[in-house]
Amino acid sequence: MSPSVLNVEKLSIAYGGKRGWQSAVNGVSLAIGQGEALGLVGESGSGKSSVALAILRYLPGNARVAASALEFQGREIGTLSGEELRGLRGDRIAAVYQHPGAALSPAMTIGRQIGETIMRHRPVRHEEARWRSAELLKRVRVANPERVLDLYPHELSGGMQQRANIAIAIALDPALLVLDEPTTALDASVQSEVIAILDDLRREHKTSILLISHDINLIRRSCDRVAVMQSGAVVESGGAEDVFENPSHAYTKALIASIPALNFTKRNGRLAEIGTTVRGRTVAIPAPAAPTDRQVAIACKNISHSFGDQAVLHKVDLSIEQGETFGLIGESGSGKSTLARIVTGLQTPTEGSVELFGRTVAPRVERRVPGERRDVQMVFQSPDRTLNPRHRIGRIISRPLRRLAGLGRSQARNRVAELLRSVRLADTTAEQKPRSLSGGQRQRAAIARAFAGAPKVVVLDEPTSALDVSVQATVLNLLNDLQRDRNTTYLFISHDLRVVRYMADRIGVLYRGRLVETGTSEQVFRGPNHPYTKLLLAASSDEAPAVSVQAEIAAETTSNSGCAFAGRCPLAQPGCREAEPSAADVGDGHLIACRRTDALLAS
Repeated sequence: MSPSVLNVEKLSIAYGGKRGWQSAVNGVSLAIGQGEALGLVGESGSGKSSVALAILRYLPGNARVAASALEFQGREIGTLSGEELRGLRGDRIAAVYQHPGAALSPAMTIGRQIGETIMRHRPVRHEEARWRSAELLKRVRVANPERVLDLYPHELSGGMQQRANIAIAIALDPALLVLDEPTTALDASVQSEVIAILDDLRREHKTSILLISHDINLIRRSCDRVAVMQSGAVVESGGAEDVFENPSHAYTKALIASIPALNFTKRNGRLAEIGTTVRGRTVAIPAPAAPTDRQVAIACKNISHSFGDQAVLHKVDLSIEQGETFGLIGESGSGKSTLARIVTGLQTPTEGSVELFGRTVAPRVERRVPGERRDVQMVFQSPDRTLNPRHRIGRIISRPLRRLAGLGRSQARNRVAELLRSVRLADTTAEQKPRSLSGGQRQRAAIARAFAGAPKVVVLDEPTSALDVSVQATVLNLLNDLQRDRNTTYLFISHDLRVVRYMADRIGVLYRGRLVETGTSEQVFRGPNHPYTKLLLAASSDEAPAVSVQAEIAAETTSNSGCAFAGRCPLAQPGCREAEPSAADVGDGHLIACRRTDALLAS
């Protein structure tokens, strides 16, 4: 093993509060060699982030730390002075966090934020710092870095913001890079690019990496070794391939079993939840009825939308049948969430209309009749933004029961208890406020709120992306159970292709606001595929190498003529840039918007 960059021995952490001291980490030991990547995996509350904060000396004042050794390059971190710590952070140790937007100052340009780190630790002038900043953006594969330097964080997509954070972190070639859930909110292609950037850092600069994530597939693809944490302790560790291919601890087995596979759907069985070690064998959802037997629940007709001069959606047509789950996939900025907000009436389209069970509905939810508002509900990515922190869960759920379902106070109270049980929450949850619940419990409460008015259509915008794999399995199983019992229609948006494969009956692929492919889940994952869909599938594959492409500003590279994907397409010909392709049926209703369908069918 290479010389140790980080050495942690018997680390224990406890937090003090009104109820005394609560243990968070118990006797954790780990070491990372030069140029090595160690993955730390486990559920929320397992102590992963507390370990990272202890290494960075960022723990809050109510934390108590004890360790036999907490060493970075042979120096004891716990004894460093404040000035020594400031010299270490950003220079020799750097960190990248989960939410890229929150890590960047909204009042400073990207160039100023990168340059500030360089000038804080190196005696360079502003001009040289700017030049180095542009070179760093090139290292993280940002096209037109000089332009990006002058942009503010809100002008960048989530993937571009995270690249900027990585550029800041690697500005001074740190010996250790700590990444805490760096790709949770990013789509598959951007995740793959981040992995490629980390591989370059290790190969070219011998950077050591501590990667914290609940995404086992990310850890498998990017780390040499892995440590699995449960309830503050490391329960299993070893080579990443060995641990994930032949897990020995029951908890590790349960975590792996709860991950959807690219060839595993809801008709194969239920996902394993913690407490079981294999996927269920019972079929969760019966095969859907023939299309002629089902009514169209939602139809989007020629939907277009723009924010100022920037077009976000381009003449999108799609229909979703009653009782069906329609999966919508695409990169950040492709228009998925905008389309979801248009369907629910939270956003008004520039052009086009939405039909609900054959009736055209008003574009704004305020102008829809009560029955239409009740029939379409939404579950958002973050339950923290859905649930009022001042109210108890019972009040949050009873409000739509009274306003949408027209129940009286006592009826609503009884129905709240039924809804909580339907999402596997205790009746006593009604008396709790959101802050006292875990992330998974909050999301289940948000689902209960969405189902309170007995909706016919539920729009789910990244409902599990911020959840642990085990909690995700519980939520996905729950959604399938509710759909089976109530014949609910789902518009399911996710960047996780494994989740979409498991949940969706049909799938639509959005690229820069255009629906480039539509088909059944089997058709999309079996192929033939639009070249962009191929890129997404390759980025999600365990076997495929990390994708290395340059990120560009969408507003700068989007053209109003020709195929939007032509600039990145390996099959593009001159004619592709002249006229936008129309969707062609390549068999059994499988639609692909590509001028080169002949080449797609031949491949």
